Amino acid sequence: MILTADFSVHDEVCTYFDCVKVIRFNPSTGESFKYMGHWAAISYEFSNQVKKIITDGFKPDWLEVCDGFGLGYFTLQRKMCLEAPFKDLKVLVTAHTPVTMIDEWDKKNIYELPTYFTKCMEQFCFQAADKVISPSHFLKKKLLTEFLEKEIQIDVIPNPYEKAKLNRPLENARARTAHLHDIPDYAIASRLCYWKGIEHALAGFNLYWSNGGLSSLYIYGSDTTYFRNNKSFQETLSNKYRKWIEKGLLKFAGLKEHSEILLIKKHLKALFHPSLFENYPYTVIEHMAEGGIIAASSNGGQAEFIKDGENGFLFDPHSPTAIQDVILKIDSLDGIESRYIANNAIKTIKETCSYNTVMAQKEQVLAASKHTVASSSFPFVTGKELTHPASKTGSALTVVIPHYNLGGLLIEAIESIKFSSLPDINIIVVDDGSTDSESRIILKTLEARYTHLEVLYKKNSGVADTRNVGVKHAKTDYIALLDADDIICSNYYETAVNILERYNNVGFVGCWNEDFNQNGRIRLWPTFNPEVPLQVIMNTTNCQGLVVRREAYLTYGQHDPDLGMFLDDWESTISMVLNGVRGVMIPHPLFKYRIREDSIFRDKFRMFNINYNYIIDKHKALLADSYGEIIKFLNANGPNTQYHNPTFVSGNNTHTTTYVPSPPEKLPCHPEGRLVQLVHKYYDTVNQPGTIRTLRIGLRNIGVGKLAARLRK
Repeated sequence: MILTADFSVHDEVCTYFDCVKVIRFNPSTGESFKYMGHWAAISYEFSNQVKKIITDGFKPDWLEVCDGFGLGYFTLQRKMCLEAPFKDLKVLVTAHTPVTMIDEWDKKNIYELPTYFTKCMEQFCFQAADKVISPSHFLKKKLLTEFLEKEIQIDVIPNPYEKAKLNRPLENARARTAHLHDIPDYAIASRLCYWKGIEHALAGFNLYWSNGGLSSLYIYGSDTTYFRNNKSFQETLSNKYRKWIEKGLLKFAGLKEHSEILLIKKHLKALFHPSLFENYPYTVIEHMAEGGIIAASSNGGQAEFIKDGENGFLFDPHSPTAIQDVILKIDSLDGIESRYIANNAIKTIKETCSYNTVMAQKEQVLAASKHTVASSSFPFVTGKELTHPASKTGSALTVVIPHYNLGGLLIEAIESIKFSSLPDINIIVVDDGSTDSESRIILKTLEARYTHLEVLYKKNSGVADTRNVGVKHAKTDYIALLDADDIICSNYYETAVNILERYNNVGFVGCWNEDFNQNGRIRLWPTFNPEVPLQVIMNTTNCQGLVVRREAYLTYGQHDPDLGMFLDDWESTISMVLNGVRGVMIPHPLFKYRIREDSIFRDKFRMFNINYNYIIDKHKALLADSYGEIIKFLNANGPNTQYHNPTFVSGNNTHTTTYVPSPPEKLPCHPEGRLVQLVHKYYDTVNQPGTIRTLRIGLRNIGVGKLAARLRK
């Protein structure tokens, strides 16, 4: 089964290709886009669809998802938060090359929001997956040394590919190109962007042409903005190599249909692939399978199956001389030598990438992972982690409520706790010297009514000290923080305690916030696992309503009275996270935060910068290793008063454009479409009795070509 996003459909659309079911759905019809940026919302809607598919009866052995854009982020977060039916789902992440890794290679600023958080999502997918596979050792090494902060196991399995039969679109393209004489000697079929090595390849061809070389080069592909001068890459390179364009040796030929490119490549001396970094390029595999000659960069996964001079050619993309030498070698090939290289290329792809070969390797890896014992650690992306001992008091929980003159609202808070699905919750209300007679009467009434409720009375000293007094007085190993005017959903505490019981490296648990007032919901605020240093820059947790290990709170998380009742809860989470007490956010709005006209937040907002400076000074020793990252982030996004949700563009950043999908072409439904053929052939080959039932998710709005490539994985 294949699940794919398609913004052109209104309702869910199912298409069957023999043994394969393709489900297309429109993510924008969900609620997520109202409170999250594009890729986070896409990921959440995918998780909703996965839940629906499993609930409706399809029980996959594995869910396979690519790494790009963090598509599997919320599916994995919900799995790790033990939500049914995700908790029993096995998830395979197939590395294609994380999008933010490519952005970095392409000299883009990955510290801009939401790109920075997209990288966090992609990293989490690798850490949380049950199994990760990479098509090349090159990409595996890059992931472990440049992208991921923590070691994971990655198995290397080639991407599958088999030569497609001639189909109608190809025959039509042959008719369109039969009369053409404008066929180059060499071609590059790639986007015009820095990391694809176009600029470096042209440096080599420039040397070749300057020394009298006569073979032509055409470049096929879409244009991008060049990072050095903010101009079109094609315009930049055209100006630099104008004389070769005028001589007819160089041409930027723009986009062509894939079928037309296939025919053009049949007439080439060689296809150049000069990428500075590459995982496992299909354009190389496809050309070799067709018996074409490849000249490719030695810096990438293609170097693992190309033997220089045997089945293709390799060159150092940073050496114009090396590129010129390869061109001269290919220019001098005779027919016998060309056929020898072409036959070896065909043989290599058959032996390496055949469907049966790749599927056998994948099934072997997945079968070995199917019965592994689930980890007792939560997969955090950054920072150190403390390991906590098991609770001596079991799942018992004490809710600590600081109170000052809010008796009427306190009743609502208590009632929400009493409806909790977690039994026998203890409640400690710490009265901070209330002066309101009605509130004091309510406290006495509640104390008499509920056997598991205790009221502590103290002189007024502020909410921070009041919380600390309550936590110190508690007897259970787990405590929950709740303000007197807030309420919780019935399953919040049970879910949070289950997570604390499950993972010994989790010190506290939170969830999404639903802000409300007397008129109802104001907004829904998604929260995210607090990572370093993002939690220091912006609060990504509902820190005023956490469920915490009592000892961790007392050691690292006590609220600081010197903050004057403002940002003390945020500082508490910062202190815990910096000291290795890690937190998990349940991706559902289970905590309801009341916004009152007379609340401290509204009255003391001017204190933000003063208190934030205090927090940074207080923790400067622990922040020493993070200052570089923090400076880059703030330089890209502006002051942290300009954003509260990392999935959106910063309010200070006016030049960043959020990705908006263009209307995609319709999924080809005629029996001879390329995508249909790929799906049909691959799954007819591998979906035999005994194979693993797989649910695959991918993107429809990035084009048929890329989706087809992912279907072949």
